[in-house]
Order: sequence, then C-alpha cells, then structure tokens
Amino acid sequence: MLLTPDIPATLWDLVAQVPRGQVTTYGQLALALGHLSAARWVGHEVLHHEHRPHDADCVCHRVVRASGELGEFIAGSKQKELLLTGEGIVIQDGFLELAGMLFGVDAFASSAPLAQLAREQSELLKRHSLAPFTAWPETAGGVDISYDGREGVAGYALVEVATGELLWSTSIRRPVTFPYITGFLSYRELPLHLALLDKVRQEGRMADVLLVDGSGILHPRGAGIATHLGIVTDLPTIGVTKKLLIGREDPLAVWPTGGVGLPASYVPAIRSCEPVVHDGKLIGASILSSPKSARPIYVSPGHRIDVRSAVEITRGLLRGKRLPEPVYWADRLSRATAREAD
Repeated sequence: MLLTPDIPATLWDLVAQVPRGQVTTYGQLALALGHLSAARWVGHEVLHHEHRPHDADCVCHRVVRASGELGEFIAGSKQKELLLTGEGIVIQDGFLELAGMLFGVDAFASSAPLAQLAREQSELLKRHSLAPFTAWPETAGGVDISYDGREGVAGYALVEVATGELLWSTSIRRPVTFPYITGFLSYRELPLHLALLDKVRQEGRMADVLLVDGSGILHPRGAGIATHLGIVTDLPTIGVTKKLLIGREDPLAVWPTGGVGLPASYVPAIRSCEPVVHDGKLIGASILSSPKSARPIYVSPGHRIDVRSAVEITRGLLRGKRLPEPVYWADRLSRATAREAD
C-alpha cells in the first residue's frame, strides 16, 4: 500500500502555482490532483480553508467555476471580484471569459497523487477473490466510522446471526487527515479500520464475516472500502452502503447459483431486493430493508465471498431497521462515542 499522500497540502501547492492575471477552476485542480471526483472537495477546501489559513499570501481568489462564474470566496464575492480586477482580469456581470486566462491542468507541476492511488486500487484487485461462501455464519461483525472534527471514531459490533443479538462491541478514536473524496474512501478510513480490527483480534472477538459501512465491488474500480479492507486483512467482507456509486437496478437479472442461501426458516421483513448490474454483470443488490424508509441500501461482496452469499447473509441480518444489525450497532456506537468528547 502506498504511503498515503497529503492531499490538502498538494492542493494548496497547486493553487499557489496559478500566476497573477490567470485563473483556474475547481475541476482543473481536481484533475491536477489526479481525479475529477475530487472537484467537490476542492471547492469546499478552497472556500473554507480547513487545512490552511487564509492570509495575505493566499491566491485562492484565482479559483473560479468552469462556467466563468466567480464562485464563492472566503472573504465575500465582492472582495474576490476586486482582487481579480486588480490583477487585470475583466469581469462582466459576475462572469469572466476563461479563454486565454485559464491555467489548465497541463500547466500544473503535480504528481497527480489520486491517479497513483487509483492505480494502486487496480493492482490490489489482483489479490481479490469472490469465492463462494459455503457455510451459514454463526456470527457477523459490523464496522462503521463517525467523525468528531478531524478525528474519526471507528466502532465494531459483534452479532449472533441466528438471533440478531448484540454480543460485544468496542471502538477506537484516531486523527484523520485524508479528505472525503468519492471513490477513495479507503484511504480515509482504512487506517482506523485496521487499528480497530487489531483490537478485536486481541480480544478474540473476530466474527465469521464482516459487514462494512461502504461499498464492496459496487465501486468505479471494483475496490470499495469493503473490498480493500478484506484484501488487506484477508477477511470475508460485505459492503453495505446508502449510496450507489455505479450500476443500476435490473429486476430481470438472474441470481447466480452457489454460495449460501437464506435458511428456509427465516423470512426477513423487507419490501424488495433487486439485482444491481454494471456492464452486464450482476455485482450486488438494492434492498428496501425497512417498512419505515423508502431509501434502499446497496449490498455487494467485498472479499472472499460471492454476490449471492453477500446478499443473503445481509438479508438474514435485517430486523426491521434500514441497516443490518451489525452495521446498525457499529453506527450507534461510533456516533455515541464521537459525541462523548463534545
């Protein structure tokens, strides 16, 4: 695994490269970081300066929207316009003409760290396995992370599969430096998960299968946090997320055979379970899991488990809540622990 780069420091280095009399855009900065998915975070960071103070040397006013609209500014839009016009940039009705003034992605000196991480994710998949899960598990663990400023609280809950009973739980707190960027959640949360699971192992409380709050193979590169964590730890993992990153529901898709099926004695009270496909391949399911919510959860295998088993085990852990029991309890624990410091 690559040494995780300092993305905020890299961003501010890029902003500092934009010369007087030129501008760049949030998207251009994201591409210089290595991936367009960073554009939303770039906009947030440039506006709020969470990782760098706004001082007299800061040239964040030179970052505008791709439409030519000035966009928001930490000191107010009027001050942004004054700074830009003072550098010779012509602005009319809140817009500027980018042609001839755009400091584009090719002009930046950058190592494109996100592109390096995307390549690492692709390399990681050489060790990936979706082998059938052949035995119905006795226990299931759930992991989730909540945030308290720049610290993350990772929670683990151990549940008995047959009853849904919470058997044991624990949590840890650690600083978090990597920002939230879609498709790169592993680099933000993996260090906390690894430290948490080390504690779980020491206590002898590792579950037969681990449900992770995040995507498995339902990910642009097939390497969501559940997949990444499973490969690094060699644990069977399932991704459970509230956001569909790729794919679409296809009620006509055929469920594969093999793996474990839901025991005939248990019928979960769910509203629907629809296959999710991408590029013609079944990679997970959309489950309306609670009669009280119209928002589905999206389930996909992480590592050392097949699609059918991942979906069936998750269904077997639903007890009327939106989330399966292990993730529900891990979520509650991490949130409560994060609030304790307030």
